[in-house]
Amino acid sequence: MIELFTKQGVSVPITTMMVWEAYKHVKQGGEAAGTDGMTWEYLHTHRSKLLYGLWVRLASGSYFPKAIKAVSIPKKDGSKRVLGLPTLLDRIAQQVVRVHLEKCLEPHFHQNSYGYRPGKSMHDALSRAKFNCQHYPYVIKLDIKSYFDTIPHDKLMKAVHFYCKEKWINLYVSRWLKASIENEDGSKTQPQSGTPQGGVISPLLANLYLHVVFDGWMLQNYPGIRFERYADDIIIHARREQIAQSILHKLHNRFAACGLTIHPTKTQIVCLARDPLNKDVTKVQSFEMGGFVFTPQWVKEGEERKLLILPSPSKAAKKAIMDKIRSLKLHTRTGSIYVVANLLNPLVRGWQNYYCHFIKRNLNDLWRFVNRRLEKWCKWNKRMSLRKSRRWLNTLYKMQPSLFAHWSVCPAY
Repeated sequence: MIELFTKQGVSVPITTMMVWEAYKHVKQGGEAAGTDGMTWEYLHTHRSKLLYGLWVRLASGSYFPKAIKAVSIPKKDGSKRVLGLPTLLDRIAQQVVRVHLEKCLEPHFHQNSYGYRPGKSMHDALSRAKFNCQHYPYVIKLDIKSYFDTIPHDKLMKAVHFYCKEKWINLYVSRWLKASIENEDGSKTQPQSGTPQGGVISPLLANLYLHVVFDGWMLQNYPGIRFERYADDIIIHARREQIAQSILHKLHNRFAACGLTIHPTKTQIVCLARDPLNKDVTKVQSFEMGGFVFTPQWVKEGEERKLLILPSPSKAAKKAIMDKIRSLKLHTRTGSIYVVANLLNPLVRGWQNYYCHFIKRNLNDLWRFVNRRLEKWCKWNKRMSLRKSRRWLNTLYKMQPSLFAHWSVCPAY
């Protein structure tokens, strides 16, 4: 093993096996090339030489990342989010460091932090939020303005050094933060803050900084207040509106001192216990988290009314699914119905696993829309009328009820 900082006698625990495992892990992710234009096909063909060279540079301390490729993608509100894509070899190097840094950080992370952590998921955060909403009527829906782009490098590095004393980890994290960004017009800029969205290690670093800025601060100042955090998606619960307002006011000061800004319009205090039958109060409010909307529902049990809160897919999430289904243009697909099923089922199963976690029939209105698209496929490909198309699909459902994944909850007519 090659040694780093040989004058200090500190050995770097980087082996070829660590680089190989990182390569296999990163290969499962996105295929987009970085600024060097290297593709996965080229890397796979020359992997022995390239991975060995990467290991030598990592283990000797001579590794320096290449410029990060800036790619703009549209956001739901019409604006653009800029992703930073490292080169393939840089992603592998980040994965090597991420594995070891994660081992240092995991024992310290708060139990109510759910984002980008092994064994935790958005569903865990939603389930906990659902439980707390039943007992705490007020919710602070906290939104941080451009969080990934505004993390101060100096404060983040202090946090990394505090929790991880490994010099090689601190060295490479610092180099990644300072790596130049190649914009879409070809120009290069030197980042003064932030960690690029698209980097393998960025979610872990972002999680660490909010652990220091928010989780630890809440534990010290408001140990009895419950919250859920999935990356920078934060929900805080309170029994009274005055408590929620006080917490939010102090959080504004706390975040400002740490170089972050709470979004003035997207952050809100929500009351979930307002009865819509009471004309003296405004309409019932709701909030969104992870593509789900939390809306209170008043159900009648005997002579009493009971508050029930269940997360359901948001309108924006349903619209995105419907737009995706439309973009497939199922009616233009030639061949047998099995071709359509093979195209549609992987998508449907993914949506079912995520959005139907709490209620299986959450997306039935969308599945009925899919059935109508299948009717259109019959009309186009089999030259059938609408009535005959429905009859044909119904016969097919009776013969093969599991042909389409959504037929388990929303069968054909």
